[in-house]
Amino acid sequence: MTMTIAQVFDVVRAVKRPLCVFDIDSTLMNTGSRSHRILREAAQEAFPELAPFADKLCSCNMAYHLTDDLRRLGFDNEKELAAVDRFWATRFFTDAYVLHDLPYPGAVDYVRDLHREGVFIYYLSGRDEPNMGRGTRESLVKHGFPLDDRTTMHLKPDFAMNDLRFKRDAFADIQAMGYTTVAIFENEPANANAFKEHFPDAAVFLIRTITSNNPAPLRTDVLPFDSFEDR
Repeated sequence: MTMTIAQVFDVVRAVKRPLCVFDIDSTLMNTGSRSHRILREAAQEAFPELAPFADKLCSCNMAYHLTDDLRRLGFDNEKELAAVDRFWATRFFTDAYVLHDLPYPGAVDYVRDLHREGVFIYYLSGRDEPNMGRGTRESLVKHGFPLDDRTTMHLKPDFAMNDLRFKRDAFADIQAMGYTTVAIFENEPANANAFKEHFPDAAVFLIRTITSNNPAPLRTDVLPFDSFEDR
């Protein structure tokens, strides 16, 4: 099935009880500003030699891991990189720091417009509930994403749980809700592939942002797109 993100609206108007699934990190929300905030704090508090690298980076060009960005720019002290990674990780996966994320262009309007059409919005994220649940809800509300009785937010119960396993486990929950799953939006090819395998009648979209290292080959029936503004 070939479909654009604009055509999703035609489908949801033609079915009863439509549902759309949205990943959050690097799908709806750009996490680059979160990483960049942590990089600046690292330079100010513990690693002053990182200040020139912070000046060369911004939310628009941050990779999956902060250490990948630093290596790309020529910082090659592996002992310090390990320490920086620990500094980053203890902050990145927390309620306080997710508040620095910014929505991708068009993402808020896209989700809100679907919600206005009667779509049930299912946020499914590899963030974990104990450390990031409160901040994630606050962030969504702050930026104008719908969060009401026609939405749900499903996060991992445990930080250590594998993201793909968690999302596979969520398939049954999505189906049990009794809605028609119309479209699914992801940034990770492995997750998108698994969704398409399990929901063959749904349109599965992959936004071209950033992925984890060594991403899986993308199925040919998963539909890539560049921006929620492409409608």
